[in-house]
Amino acid sequence: MVFGYVITSNLVVVVGIFTFLLLVFQVLEGKRVIRFKGRTHMKVHRGSGYLLVGIAAFHGFLALVRINAWAIG
Repeated sequence: MVFGYVITSNLVVVVGIFTFLLLVFQVLEGKRVIRFKGRTHMKVHRGSGYLLVGIAAFHGFLALVRINAWAIG
């Protein structure tokens, strides 16, 4: 439980699927299958990379809370 919200396995799965889809977007963008013009390409690629790391860390944190039955907050 984190701040009154119960972490269910469905929530962990949904965040994992979102993380995977963001990873696919990052790869397609890096291979330039998805194109942006000029400097925007690297800005979007860098931003989605940081977002991917943040979401992956959040996914791992949710899984740890779920597995260890921690009560936070």
